Amino acid sequence: MTTFIAAAIIPAYEPLSIYLNTTITRTSYLTSLQIAVLGVAPLVWKPLMQHYGRRPFWLISTFCAGLFNIGCALSTDYTSMAVCRAFCAFFISASYVGSAVVTETFFKRERAFKMGIWTAFVTLGPPGGPFIMGFVAQYLTWRWIYWIMAISEFFF
Repeated sequence: MTTFIAAAIIPAYEPLSIYLNTTITRTSYLTSLQIAVLGVAPLVWKPLMQHYGRRPFWLISTFCAGLFNIGCALSTDYTSMAVCRAFCAFFISASYVGSAVVTETFFKRERAFKMGIWTAFVTLGPPGGPFIMGFVAQYLTWRWIYWIMAISEFFF
């Protein structure tokens, strides 16, 4: 979900820029901000998960990411949305340690196949997020992109 969530708002740049009273270029920084945080935040999560275990951090981080997606859906200005996106990225980045779980959970004979599935989902997030959420942005509103992401995080 990490890469999916980061790219999900791309089809809604125009309505978002109109609502936030800013340019489309500045609106695109919301995605860039999230990608930047996704690149740095695993440096925080990995040592914590190695020391205290993965499951509690995944549960807490997924729940918090859902809360910050709700914050994005309720944002009324660019700054609040950017802050919520940054915190959401920080919390969803905990799942980037998923390859370690695949390695620890499966036998060597099963590991390549399972790692392929995990890699496919991470790789398909950037094109899949905008494709699926493009329909949401067209037929509902940009706010529903965030609501759907929050619902899916609470489901997970």
